[in-house]
Amino acid sequence: MNTKRDFTSFHVLTPLIIFLIMIIITFSTDNPVIIGTEIIIAVVLLLTSGNIRKLKNVFLYFIPFALFIIIFNMAYVSKGSIVLFSLLNKRFTLESMIYAVILAFKLLLVFYLFLIVDIMIDSDRAVSYFSSKMPKSTLTLMIGLKLIPEMKERFKNLMDIYSIRGMVFNKKTAKERTKSYIPILSILLEDSLESSFDIGEAAFTRGFLSTKRSVYDRQILKVKDYIIIFIGIILIIVFLTAQYKGYTEFNIYQDIGSLHLINYGVSLVFIFMILILTFILIFSEEKKHGLYRN
Repeated sequence: MNTKRDFTSFHVLTPLIIFLIMIIITFSTDNPVIIGTEIIIAVVLLLTSGNIRKLKNVFLYFIPFALFIIIFNMAYVSKGSIVLFSLLNKRFTLESMIYAVILAFKLLLVFYLFLIVDIMIDSDRAVSYFSSKMPKSTLTLMIGLKLIPEMKERFKNLMDIYSIRGMVFNKKTAKERTKSYIPILSILLEDSLESSFDIGEAAFTRGFLSTKRSVYDRQILKVKDYIIIFIGIILIIVFLTAQYKGYTEFNIYQDIGSLHLINYGVSLVFIFMILILTFILIFSEEKKHGLYRN
């Protein structure tokens, strides 16, 4: 029987802290062992949660970006000692290609990390938690998120109405096109302001921001959250220490034979990353046919 894991049982802060730690590590190093480990963690979490389609779609969207990064870096960077080929007196080196591949996979990792946040944080629980901690900021964000799809639909309807009235939007020059959109934008601005006031007034009449309100879904940091957060804090301390001592340094434009990808620092970072993945899988819930159980 195929089983899937549900990762939304963690406290909202747990995946956010792990996400921030992984983002810091991603942008702080080019070591392929560390980047590869992060990608493996993301792929395992996406596979075990049943998000195979998202995993494939993101990878398909990533392919043209990867090709662009590789071609661009190889075309403009000629550093390196191993020349793959020459074209129009331009050297295309193996080192520049490897570095471009690493940059491309770092971009893929960022995409996957945002998917991990999406599958680990329930939107309703996140709104409930942050509204109790930062009510004004949460209300502002909710108003913005609610207005964007409404403005998009309203803009489409206004264009249809003005097109029926004889308004032509496909002008020849950019100045004429911009001028033709001014009536729609003025109405759209007025509607958005009125809608924002309506949302704010509705929230205020329900007691939002007026008094201390009870929380429907009060979240408490549990033992599993403390364990994962504690391992994450140790991970970032170990990584920053290894980064300071140069253990995670990876300069592909040096002699390839002198590069040492595995050392004590990289090994410790790898171990703590695997520990985070292991405990997330252990403490997650099992979902069978839409039912969750511990």
